[in-house]
Amino acid sequence: MAAYRPLIPPAVADRIRHLPPDLKRSIREAIRAIGADPGRGESLERELSGYRKYRVRRFRIVYEVDRAARTVRILAVGPRQTIYEEVAKRSRC
Repeated sequence: MAAYRPLIPPAVADRIRHLPPDLKRSIREAIRAIGADPGRGESLERELSGYRKYRVRRFRIVYEVDRAARTVRILAVGPRQTIYEEVAKRSRC
């Protein structure tokens, strides 16, 4: 099975770039793992249905899988306390 290509918007890439080195390494490994198997994250519910989350320590990676294009679009990376509200707010706009 071929891997899915991760699509990381510039704002998300910039946020990852400014994380501490050990957390940045963990996030990048997680993105590679998601690309290899997009189903490994958990499905989100309610207004975020259709998106998935993947846990990395206290951070979450929220992403969307496009099976036809074989891509994984990373929507946000951030601390669990604020990430879901941030994604919900952006999806409403």
